[in-house]
Amino acid sequence: MIKKLFESGYFKYQDFILENTKKLSLSPLEALVLIKMLDEFKNDKRIVIDEIANNLVEKRTNVEEAMSSLNEKGFYSVYVSYDNGRGEEVASLDGFFSRVEAVINNIDIVDKEDELYSIIEYLNGVLNRILTSQEVEIVTSLVKDDCYNLDNFKYAVEEKLKNRSVITIKIIARALATKDKPKTVSSGNELMKDFIKNIK
Repeated sequence: MIKKLFESGYFKYQDFILENTKKLSLSPLEALVLIKMLDEFKNDKRIVIDEIANNLVEKRTNVEEAMSSLNEKGFYSVYVSYDNGRGEEVASLDGFFSRVEAVINNIDIVDKEDELYSIIEYLNGVLNRILTSQEVEIVTSLVKDDCYNLDNFKYAVEEKLKNRSVITIKIIARALATKDKPKTVSSGNELMKDFIKNIK
């Protein structure tokens, strides 16, 4: 909802960020950098650090540190978008929009990791690269629609797929959907015997 308002130009994110800096756990520089990122995001999904630094009249290293912190806090993530076979790193600010909704709904978000962001970061490490936009969409669907969490992904990768030499997002999705075989259950007669034995 907030994302759609932003895309339509109805969400005054500058005022919201400045009024809720404490609730969002942002430093003054992080708040300003986030505002500039959102300014640029309307026209270009790429992140150009030099442009943000020049607009803020701030040292590039300080802007890099603020952006790194925002990334660690889950306000944005980076993925690879392919256009005509050419890959380019672009940003997703879904983490920010989730936090806005949390503030509006009076949900405590301080020190709370964003589940989707954590999963994407985990999978970036598993695959040893940044996920593509299509892969991010698959993972987002698995988390939001199918309610899988970070533990589910870790179990799928580290237990179900531990002997595989090649792992892809589609293989992980199949592993998540595959239910473990239930343990062998005693037959009805044996269960009845156990039940009667226990109540004697």
